[in-house]
Amino acid sequence: MKILWSIVTLLVLAGLFVLLQPPSGPDGRRGIADGLPEVEARAPEASRESLISANGADAASTKPPPESLPAQGTEPEAIATAEPAPTTPPAPEASTASKAAQNAPDEPSAEPPPPDPSVLASGSSFTPEIPQIPDAEILPSTFIRLPDGSISVDDAWTIRGAGTPESPYEVSWEFLSSAQESYIPRLAENKIPARIAFLSGKRVRIAGYIAFPLVAQSAGECLLMLNQWDGCCIGIPPTPYDAVEVRLAQTISGWKRHSINFGAIEGTMKVEPYLVENWLIGLYLMEDARIDRDI
Repeated sequence: MKILWSIVTLLVLAGLFVLLQPPSGPDGRRGIADGLPEVEARAPEASRESLISANGADAASTKPPPESLPAQGTEPEAIATAEPAPTTPPAPEASTASKAAQNAPDEPSAEPPPPDPSVLASGSSFTPEIPQIPDAEILPSTFIRLPDGSISVDDAWTIRGAGTPESPYEVSWEFLSSAQESYIPRLAENKIPARIAFLSGKRVRIAGYIAFPLVAQSAGECLLMLNQWDGCCIGIPPTPYDAVEVRLAQTISGWKRHSINFGAIEGTMKVEPYLVENWLIGLYLMEDARIDRDI
């Protein structure tokens, strides 16, 4: 009886073993992928191949083209090289001097550098007619006419021009202010240098700041100054040595009040001290004047 049960047990185990075995594929191999369709089983391989081909195409597109090599037997000197195309040279820039002239701000007339001793030696000295100045003594000066037509005075100052309407004298504010070295009436110093008196009655041109009357709608007079001043509260009020009272040949209007105006004025210069109890109020006048810049 024991033998019978042993045989039955073996048969049951053998049947279970057969049932639990997976079916075999066409090539005799067994696995979990054997039961899948052929297309699905090969899909990973196809994806891998497409990935490889895509990567290869990218690499080919990014790879630089090979440099062209000269044909065999061709000498290196015979290889034609492409010359760069001629380029049009840039237009020459404006000179530094012209740029500075265009960009330079308005500046009052300044004294030019003194001439070299060799230039002074080549000039000719002369004695001009010096007008008399009321209540003042004339202090002598030396005048040398230089080869370029300008006048060197006292080996320190330069007067340019001819003193005519066509070519007025041009002087600096430093030149006009030098009168205070010897002319201070309140201190009983009444000597005016001949170089200053020489300008009286001559046509003179000088650039500076201009102040007009504050309340008038039009004006026939103005004040030409070394420093900026609006005629009231803004800027530096002038002194008798660095200001010229100007009488215009024609009345003008339309200027901006309380503003800083700049221009060059040409007219007939007069040296006429204006004193109030020995206090110098004014020294320079200019008549029949015109402004060469629109205000």
